[in-house]
Amino acid sequence: MFMFDLKMEAEGILQVKYKIPHSDLDHLEDEDRKQFIKPQEPIEFGHTLDDQIGGQIEAGFTITGFFEDSWGADENIMLSKYIKSFIATRAVKPG
Repeated sequence: MFMFDLKMEAEGILQVKYKIPHSDLDHLEDEDRKQFIKPQEPIEFGHTLDDQIGGQIEAGFTITGFFEDSWGADENIMLSKYIKSFIATRAVKPG
């Protein structure tokens, strides 16, 4: 999600524009960023799996569950036609 050009996606084209990890603060042009800030849309960040899962393990957590999800049948989210783009872990810190 975070790696595609939003303007092209609105035209029905998935065009890779950004690499992961991603931050709207770093990658969006000033005018594009203002369109998120004005209506109080969240600034988004895309993390690598190493950052997310590796960070939990490095902090001493044990991964005890894993779940993938997508936007479902939302036709406006093109990526959902191809891949589940969300993950959640269940992590427990022993002791």
